[in-house]
Parts: sequence; C-alpha cells; structure tokens
Amino acid sequence: MRKPAIIASIGGLSRPSRRLLRDLLLLLALTTGSLLAAVFYAGASLQDELALEQIRQLALQTSEEFSGLFRPARKALLTARGWGAAGDLGLDDPDALANRFIPVMENLPTASALVLGATDGRSFYLTSDGDAWLARSLDAGGNGVWTRWSGPGSKIGERHGNLEFDPRKRPWFKGALEAPADDPLYWSRPYLFFTQRTPGVTGAVRFQRSDRPQLSYVIGLDLPLEDILRALAKLRVGAGGVAFLTESDGSVLLPPAVDTATGEGIPVSLSPDRFAAGPVLDTVRAWIADGRPSRRPLELQSKGSWWAWLSPLGERPDGLWLGITVPQVDFIGALRSGWRLVLLVGVLVLLAGLVLALALSRRYGRRLKILPSFSDDPAEFADKVLQLIRIGEGPTVEFKSTMRMNLKTGKTGKEIELAWLKGVVGFLNTDGGVLLIGVNDAGEVVGIEADGFENDDKCMLHFKNLVNQHIGAEFSKYVQAEVHLVDDRRMVAVVCEKAAEPAFLMVGKNEDLYIRSGPSSVKLTPRQMLQYLQVKR
Repeated sequence: MRKPAIIASIGGLSRPSRRLLRDLLLLLALTTGSLLAAVFYAGASLQDELALEQIRQLALQTSEEFSGLFRPARKALLTARGWGAAGDLGLDDPDALANRFIPVMENLPTASALVLGATDGRSFYLTSDGDAWLARSLDAGGNGVWTRWSGPGSKIGERHGNLEFDPRKRPWFKGALEAPADDPLYWSRPYLFFTQRTPGVTGAVRFQRSDRPQLSYVIGLDLPLEDILRALAKLRVGAGGVAFLTESDGSVLLPPAVDTATGEGIPVSLSPDRFAAGPVLDTVRAWIADGRPSRRPLELQSKGSWWAWLSPLGERPDGLWLGITVPQVDFIGALRSGWRLVLLVGVLVLLAGLVLALALSRRYGRRLKILPSFSDDPAEFADKVLQLIRIGEGPTVEFKSTMRMNLKTGKTGKEIELAWLKGVVGFLNTDGGVLLIGVNDAGEVVGIEADGFENDDKCMLHFKNLVNQHIGAEFSKYVQAEVHLVDDRRMVAVVCEKAAEPAFLMVGKNEDLYIRSGPSSVKLTPRQMLQYLQVKR
C-alpha cells in the first residue's frame, strides 16, 4: 500500500514539517526579496509602474465608496422599471402610485423626490414634506391634484390646481428616452430641480407597457447636489490626493468648503480654503487635452508630478465623471528617500522570519512527526494514536465520536456524517491530517460500536461511499482509512493528504469549500473562495 505523503518521515523532520518550513522560507524570501529589489533596482520605469498600480487601486476604492451613494437609487429604479414593463405602473391611479412609492422613498434617504412622466405629457411627483408626503398628479395641460399623505394608505389632504410643467421638456426625461438599450439607466448632468429649486442630478429609466405600446414612460429619482458633494468630501484619497466631479465639458465640482465658524458646508465650484484647486484644474485641462480618457491613468505636472484617473459615473461619457488626482510623492517619495532604512528593515525581517520559520516548523513538526502510518505494526499504530489524543485536536488532527450514529437521539443522522466529511475536505484543502472516528471531544476512545456495522468491511464500504458521494471518487487517492483496535475498542483512523486540486463538500445542489483553521474546518464565503481558488491556481 502506498504510504501517504503527509506521514512520510525522513531525518529529523517529517515531510509536512519540511514543507511548512519550505513554504515559510519561500514566502519570507519572496517578500524580503521584492522589497530589496524595489530599493536597489527600481528605476524610473519601475517607479512609474508602482505609481500606476497605486492610482488604479485608489481609483477603484474611491469609485466603490462613492458609488454607494447611487447604488440604492439605481436598484430602486431598475426594480420600478420591471414593475412598469409588467404593467404594474401607470398614471391613471395616482393614489396607487403614492401608496406604492412612499415605502420605497422612506428607504432611500439619498433621494429627495420621485418623478414619473409619459410621452403624452402626464406626470406624477412624490417628495417628503416635513413629517408628511406630498404627491402631485398632472395631466398634459398642467391640471392636477396635490395630495398629502402621513403614510401609505393615509391621505390627509387634497387640493386641485394648475402648473405649467411638461415632463417631456425636462433633462431627465429626454436623456432617458435617448439612452441606449443596453444601458437604460441615465444620470443627468447637474441642473435645477423644477419643484424644489435646488441643484442636483436625476437618475432615470424608461419603460413601456405591453398594453399601451404607443406610450413611453420615464421614472426618475432626484439626488440633491449638496448631498452628493458631501459624500465626495468624506472620501480620502491617499495622503495628499483629492476627489472631484467634473462634467464632460470640464466644469469642475469640488466638495463643499467648510465654514469653520458654523461647521456648515456650501457646495461650490471651487473650494480653495480646503483644497489646492490648481492640481484639479490642471488635471481637467490635461484630461481634455488628452481626449478625455476613461479609466486609465493620466500623468501631469502641477507644481510637481501628479497622477490622475477619471471615470464616468455611468456608461455614458456625456454625464458626470468622478476623478482623483494624487501627487506622485504619495506613492514613491518614501521609497526613494528612505532606501537605507528599507534595506535595514529588510535584513531584520529576513533574520526574524528565519527564526520564526524554524520555530514554527519545529512546533508543528512534533505533531506531524507522530502521525500514524498504516504500515506501522498494530502496537506502534495504537501508540501513535494515543500520543495524538494526548496532544489534542489541532490543524492536522480531529476527533469524532461516531461515523453515523447520533448519540443524543440514538438514531443514525446525516448531520453526523457531514460533520466528519467537513473535516476531510478541510484537510484536503489545507495541509492534510488525521481524522480519528471513535474518539470523543474529551479525548476518550469510545469506539465505533454504536454505529452498528456488521463488520469492518461494511464500515469501510460505507466510508468509501460517503467520500465518493459527497467529495468525489477522484479524491480517494488522497484519503486512506482503516479500522484499528485502540484500548480494546474499534476505531477508524483516516489519514488525508493535501490534495493537488480544491475539494468541495457536495450536499444536494450545494458545493461548499472548507479549510482548516486551528482545530476546526471553516466554510469559506464566496469572496474568500474566489481568493483561495486564485491562490490555488
């Protein structure tokens, strides 16, 4: 029988222990070597590459943080678009619209108003009015009804009147109608809201009802410019960088200047009291001169070297753009001026890491060195198992009382089988290990007699079937199991090697990935799984 790699032992350290030492030293060498190489061999080209990567990361981070302001509105608009296409939205019943959208607006604190218009000139408008809600429904001639609501289903007032308002002439309506089919969500340029008389932008989508194909509808959400700029002001772009908004024609919007006397901010085009506007303006000029590049770095000079990055808030280049501009010294100044210190730190890290790597390999080597081998004679095998039990559970050892019997209920349970299968998957995806079935959490050998197998062959057949069903027959080459007597009780010892490919626990249609973390197996989240698989490749 082939001896598992995880339990091979040559010289003073077992193969897993030597592999641990090798991996630690390799990681240490790569980290320290990269640092030293950057100090000694980084010329202008390497410095530029470093700055480019940093500006990309800063741009992605800034965009992700800032887009959080727009994400709820985007989700609500796309949901409303689906309602409209299904025929659930129209302008014939304004009370129904108010009842539907008041709860939506209550959960959209960034939106100041909702507006719905049609190509026949009719419109509906909803906004917060203190502790109440104000809705307005107009026909094509501007005749309509104003209603007040304390909440969904609670109308508290109504009046009739006339207002010269035509949604078809508003920028959000025209922009949404002209938006391409593959990107129906349109974000307007900043403009003055008709009713609130405050500046802002509107996100809008169009839809058509199947029962009224002759009409097109547009639904929009108003976002005040002051709130957008306040969100912009909270962004931190490195040590000396700044985020800003610009229109495609180069009009610049910066975060609000703060009045230190009142603590209040006022949205302005430029805020020299808070930011040096020169680099921002120089950035926009360079961006326009370079043909308005999207999502790529831009280098410029503005009393020093700067890197910039601009990207449209949506997919259309004629709307608002989010930009950042960062001095190059933020990225490479410290590296260029402090190479001697970096060298000293690198050497110290290398020495400290070497000591730590040796200590860790010796610490875990003791546990790995005594892992049992099926080639051992029964007495030696039992002795090694008892040594492992005395040490206790850890990254490479796990105990389970039974293979299938739930000792609390006295019945066989799938949850018991899945519990130790998670351990096997965790070992396969980490550094291997030993699963001892027939040992309880207290480290007592209780045996597997409670599982009720007729003989050892039936037990091993059940084990093999479960591994093939829930992990995969292709992983059987990494898993060996035998029934042994320890302290006069029958127990199952399962020795797992580290698999060359990721192993998943398959339960129904679900496939979960586990790794070992200390004495337990931990299921990875989707994001952690992607990171693990990238490293595994």
